Amino acid sequence: MEKIEPNESKKSQEFINIKPYSHKYSFFNYQFNNIDDINRVFFSNRCYFFRKIAKNYPEEGQKFVSVIDHLRNLYNKRTELFPGEKIQKLKTGTNDQIILTRKQVALLFLLSFLDLLYVEEKKNMNLFEVSDLLCKKTDTAFEFGRSFLNYLIVIGNWISENNPILDEKIIYIRRNINSKEYLNKQENIKLCDLVVDSKESLFNGTASYCVDFANKYIGGGVLTGGCVQEEILFCIEPEAIVSLLFMEVMDDNDAIGIYNTIQYSDYKGYGFKFTYNGCLIKDNSQKKTHRIIAIDALAMSHSSSYIKENSILNDINRDIHKAYVGFSLANLDKNLSKTIATGNWGCGVFGGNHELKFIQQWIAASFAGVERLDYYTFGDKQAKPIETYYKAIKEKYKTAQNLYDALILVSTVNENYINNLLTLE
Repeated sequence: MEKIEPNESKKSQEFINIKPYSHKYSFFNYQFNNIDDINRVFFSNRCYFFRKIAKNYPEEGQKFVSVIDHLRNLYNKRTELFPGEKIQKLKTGTNDQIILTRKQVALLFLLSFLDLLYVEEKKNMNLFEVSDLLCKKTDTAFEFGRSFLNYLIVIGNWISENNPILDEKIIYIRRNINSKEYLNKQENIKLCDLVVDSKESLFNGTASYCVDFANKYIGGGVLTGGCVQEEILFCIEPEAIVSLLFMEVMDDNDAIGIYNTIQYSDYKGYGFKFTYNGCLIKDNSQKKTHRIIAIDALAMSHSSSYIKENSILNDINRDIHKAYVGFSLANLDKNLSKTIATGNWGCGVFGGNHELKFIQQWIAASFAGVERLDYYTFGDKQAKPIETYYKAIKEKYKTAQNLYDALILVSTVNENYINNLLTLE
């Protein structure tokens, strides 16, 4: 993969302190016999998650206790893994990256999980405090906690085996592109190939990259009780959560890439019906990795009041550009196919229109040079026109520029974008 060249000098880089609480250094010298010991030593018995695990899933608790000595070894190597006990911040509006081993990432997560890490709250970053979620008395927080516990159990077992998988690299990337010149009369760029699927999950597809329907603060509510697409993705792949520690908020020209995270847990349900459904890691050959592209859509209620606003063109261009910045990450690795899995981006709590978000992503992917866009509708009724008419749209418009020009023409009519595009003279 091509190296992201920082667009700021080393002197202007900022770093985040990752030194554990000094008064808790000795806690890992304790002999833990059960999950209640974990709760007492690290949380003064205030952790709802560990109490409920001990009551309802004692076997999961004992698995964690059985690997605690291996996790202790990881903790004791913290100055070796992070000399200077600091990590670079990836700042808003920059092109830069951090590469960490799976072992380094596991240590950061462990510190946050056991409330060992002091995290300075910053207004331009999400808050990296896994332990806070464990103390919440909600079903969602508990099920997320079970997934996090499973992740640390797997890591502990790998440490005991001295498994080389722990030396694999995870890449965290910031991508920033300011120019929107691609929207101006690039006549010959054809609409990219498109596959529409109504039943499968984009996490299970064959595309090289999958899209995180992100909050501008990476991770969204994953550690505060949220439970939609981004939060679920970060829950089942906890290595992504570590990005909250050093990744600043995204602006309109930013996207984030998180590469080579493993899906450690299976799950069922969505939203507040989410439940942890067991460990997915049987052996190294069965691991499922993802290359995540995080892009945040505009939050809006796509109603008549929105249609009347003068900013509609800017808003449409904003989300086309946001997707373009994210999708252009696929151009950095010449060894992978430029295939991206996505879906109803920004159509949940952000209130986006399904048809509009689909058209915007198709245009952006085509301009960005994506070879194939795999579009997962999740069987949503509001996305039915996409499944039915996408081939007719491609036949009529053929190029990204033609479809973009037509979208601008129909954007102020009403919400039936696909019908208006197909009937436009």
